[in-house]
Amino acid sequence: MKAKYSINERFFGLDGAKYDSWVWNCILRNRHQFQKGIRWKVGDGTKIHYWLDNWCANDNLVTLLAISDISQIDTSLMVSQFITDANEWDVMKLKELVDDDHLQLILVTPISSNTISDSICWGLSRNGDFSTKVATWAAHDLDIKNSPSWEYSWIWHLDTTPKLKVFL
Repeated sequence: MKAKYSINERFFGLDGAKYDSWVWNCILRNRHQFQKGIRWKVGDGTKIHYWLDNWCANDNLVTLLAISDISQIDTSLMVSQFITDANEWDVMKLKELVDDDHLQLILVTPISSNTISDSICWGLSRNGDFSTKVATWAAHDLDIKNSPSWEYSWIWHLDTTPKLKVFL
């Protein structure tokens, strides 16, 4: 799919074409659901848009700061512009754009000590790996972290065949 549809880092800005496959159209139609869980891991900061990408939280800074008119901000800013040559956050530049609470959120975001490229992970799981369970919960606007435990989970620990476990 990556080769056929020329997918790149800007997947969320792609437009569908008239003769795209049914599967591809479904993916494009539901990509806003994926966007809820995608989070950038900061490497060199050159691929991450400072205001528009999810990189210091599970939401972008425009949403976190409740900025209603994005024409008032420079959306071309990249995270790399706020990283010093010593691979540390440029606190003075950051203070010009965000309040103290959001500054702390940015400062606890780790920067890679090596010069590596930025990468994407699944921000809704602890280990960064995609999970259909967590994606489904996010699609229904449910918080899996605060969900009650399922009272019948003991079924999966029974010493019996998987077929019987599913039946139960």
